[in-house]
This record gives sequence, C-alpha cells and structure tokens, in this order.
Amino acid sequence: MKNMFKLVAIAAFSVSMVGLSGCSSPAGPRYQNVGSFSEGLAAVQVGTGRWGFINQHKVMVIPARFQDAKDFKDGKAAVKLDGRWGFINKRGEWL
Repeated sequence: MKNMFKLVAIAAFSVSMVGLSGCSSPAGPRYQNVGSFSEGLAAVQVGTGRWGFINQHKVMVIPARFQDAKDFKDGKAAVKLDGRWGFINKRGEWL
C-alpha cells in the first residue's frame, strides 16, 4: 500500500510539473502587431502598446518606445513619441 501511495505521489508531481512548464512563455517578446519588413527591419508593437523594430532574425534592434511607427524608406522611418512625429535612422537615432 505504501508503494502504491509513492507511485501516485510521484505521478501527481510529474503531471503538475508538466502543467507548470506548459504555462511558461517562449523566449522573447510577444507582438500585438507586426509590420512588413522594409530595408531589413519591421515595426512591431509589444504588449505595452509601444512600437519598436526587429531585424530579420527577430531580434529587437530599436527598443519599443514609440506610440506609432511606420516602415523604413531611404534609411529613415517616421515614428511618434510624446504625441509628436519625427524620423529616426536604423540605429533609432533622431534625424
């Protein structure tokens, strides 16, 4: 009977561990919206509602800090921050 209890306890523990591992999120941010790639970068909206840019390897290269963001064209992208529109380069620097 004691062995049966041990087997049931081990089985319950194993099932709970599998359930917990299923709750973890995959590495990296989840995007609410993803723009098209242009000039090697794509605008993405993260869970906070802010926009940033990823490269083709899905690495965030310009942090999500903008209220809105448009595609890159001729090396610059229009972005909105603090209610104002402006342009950034591919390093996220203001032009």
